[in-house]
Amino acid sequence: MKSSSIIGGCLPAAALCLQMTTAAAAESSVTRLYTDAQGVTHFREETIPFNPVAGAGREALSLHPVRGASGVTLLRLRAGAEEDWHTAPQRQFVIAIEGLVEVEASDGSRRVFVPGQIMLMDDTTGKGHITRSIGKSDHVAVMIPVADY
Repeated sequence: MKSSSIIGGCLPAAALCLQMTTAAAAESSVTRLYTDAQGVTHFREETIPFNPVAGAGREALSLHPVRGASGVTLLRLRAGAEEDWHTAPQRQFVIAIEGLVEVEASDGSRRVFVPGQIMLMDDTTGKGHITRSIGKSDHVAVMIPVADY
């Protein structure tokens, strides 16, 4: 990432953490939660490329189209609640908008997500993950099903 101007934040967290940067950046980081061939879930850091929009000025606007997104849903997990082992119902972006959430992969690693972070839930098979609302307020997120990103 070439730009040092961060618009959002990105702490180590579970699933997909998209670090928003100024339009000059060519890519953003994302944390992916996926299932391996043995059915174990893991976290992996990836990048999302952004394509510049011609004629957008000195601070060039860049975009990354999200293909195949429909059925956007809001999720709320009450403060202190825990969802035991489960898989994602479908491949989806999960964008935290309120509260704190901890996700535990079946390999034992854990990440905490804060508002503004994005996770790609891609563990639709295997043992899955545990989700915990760990803040004092409910965890609220936007879920965006996707075929690809």
